[in-house]
Amino acid sequence: MLSAKQIAPGQRGEIEVTVKTEGLSAINKTVTVRSNDPKQPQVVLSMTAVVEPEFQLSERSVYFGSVPRGKEVVKELTVTIPADKSAKLLSAESTDQYVAAKMEQVAGSDGRKYKITVAQKPDAKDGYHFGMIVIKTSSSLTPELKIPVRGMVTPPQSN
Repeated sequence: MLSAKQIAPGQRGEIEVTVKTEGLSAINKTVTVRSNDPKQPQVVLSMTAVVEPEFQLSERSVYFGSVPRGKEVVKELTVTIPADKSAKLLSAESTDQYVAAKMEQVAGSDGRKYKITVAQKPDAKDGYHFGMIVIKTSSSLTPELKIPVRGMVTPPQSN
């Protein structure tokens, strides 16, 4: 329970701080508490933490590079669920119509490791492509993992 904005002299209070940790591996934040105490008009509270991710990604993005039209390019990444976490991966799909995503559980991983195969289709149009692989999870903290995907499709090379 949080304390009131004003606390009587000699009384105690609590301060609750919420920090968004998405995409962070460590945080260092400060909170300044102001008071009418002439000896100590403000107190700076420091917080430092290591953020343990709910899911570990082998890659944070997928880059296909520059590829001639008509050529399929395939990349793989791995998503691992730490032993102390109970979430599951439910599905993987691409927001780019020219990129396919397939998710499969790694054999022998007891549901803790998944391979995500991402393929830029050979019929992709010329030009720069970007999108996301969206992985749905059973986690209320991280209901979706979003992995950026990009690449350049060039006209076919003539011999």
